[in-house]
Parts: sequence; structure tokens; C-alpha cells
Amino acid sequence: MLSKNTPAPTPFKWTPDFWQSWRETDNPYRHFKSQHDRQIALTLLSPRPGERILEVGCGYGWISRALWYEAKIEWVGIDRSETMLRQLRRDGDLAHSDFALLADATRLPFPNGYFDKVLCTGVLMHIADDDAALAEMVRVLRPNGRLLCSFNNALSPFSFAARIWNLRKPGFVQKFRLPGAILRRLAGLGMQMESVAGDGVFTSVSLASDRFSVPPRFLFSTLRAWDRRVMIHWPTLAYEIWYSAIRKPPECAS
Repeated sequence: MLSKNTPAPTPFKWTPDFWQSWRETDNPYRHFKSQHDRQIALTLLSPRPGERILEVGCGYGWISRALWYEAKIEWVGIDRSETMLRQLRRDGDLAHSDFALLADATRLPFPNGYFDKVLCTGVLMHIADDDAALAEMVRVLRPNGRLLCSFNNALSPFSFAARIWNLRKPGFVQKFRLPGAILRRLAGLGMQMESVAGDGVFTSVSLASDRFSVPPRFLFSTLRAWDRRVMIHWPTLAYEIWYSAIRKPPECAS
């Protein structure tokens, strides 16, 4: 219990410094996951020239830049962090970065069916009312449009360790869901599943500090080889699972 003279813990805040130190580190596990996330986003979202694409939780633009360079899309990004958006606008492509908006995922400021595709990666698990956010993404998606979202997996061997690790961060939200529960939620919103992909079992998470890393860095190559084999047979053990789904037309949604 804190005494009257003990300052309260500082609530966790998403900042460009936090994410850049995570995404652009020399830690082999985090480096692999960051690059793999980009590749999964491009492969499953499959952006095409002229498409209107919303990125929910664009942050400082790690995934955004990969989308911009892949195709001449009409990109719009939203994030709740002004400091994240300021970094994106400063470092991003000027043709796109002006369309990065401060907004809440649970109250998207767009009309129904406005976007051809919606991307939300690494975000839903950190939103307190993730059900409302998911419903909003479906709302702004046109019929036959594609939603690509990801969620942390409760079946991952690292899920328990990650929850314990996160106790160090006051105010930090990170949820882990069963894959079947996410599939049912998407189906209930009128979405038809297209494909499911995992980021990896052993090499897509690293509980690291300045002094140590779990798993150890020297094991990365060995664990990566195991990962390739395990993901063939047990993809539902991945740390983060990506869901690509199509919004059914109204006559098919019932």
C-alpha cells in the first residue's frame, strides 16, 4: 500500500520513443516480428491502387509506410496519441501523413461503408472496449470490403508470462483471446472469414530489458527453425493471430 508521501505510479502511455525502441531494436525477436508484421499486413490486406483504406491505430507509421510504398492508395490513419501522429506527420510521406487523424477507435468519425479495406494490427488487444472498436471497423467498411485485424492469442505459450511481465506497467491494457472467440465475434458482425495467419510461436515475442532477454538472443536461429515446423501443424499457438474477413452484403448477412 502506498503511503501519503509515495508518488503514484505513472500510467503507461504510448509514445513514439516506446514503439521505435521496440520496433527498431537490434533484439532479433523484436526485429523479426516487426518485419514479419509488415509482410503479413501487405500479404493479407493486398492493397490495390485507388482503394480507400483505413488504418486504425496507425501510430508513428511503421505499417503505414509499407502500405504507402506498396500501392497508390487513398490512406486514412487514426490514433489516440497526438505524439504518435506528430511523429508520423514529421517523418512520413507528405502525400499521406496529412490524413493521419486524432480519433478514438470506438467512435470512428466516418460514415457507414466509407472504406474499401480496414486494417487494425497490434491495437485491439490494447483497447478496453475492443468489442465496440471492432463493431465500428465493420460499420465503416463497405459490403464485400476486407477487414484485417490481429489479436493476442490466449493459447500462446508466452501469454501467461506476458501478462505477468505487464504488471510492471501501470494502466497498461493487453488482452489475450481464444482464436475461436474472435471468429465468433467476427461472424456475429456479419463478417465471412477469408484467412487466418499467425506471426510465430517461439520467435514473435521477447520479454527484454537492458540486461536480459527471454528467450535468450543466442537461441533465435534455433527457435526460428522450430517455429517454421510448429506453425505448419499448430498455427493456433502463435503469439498474435491475424484475421482477414470480408463484410457480407446485407442480403447475405442474416
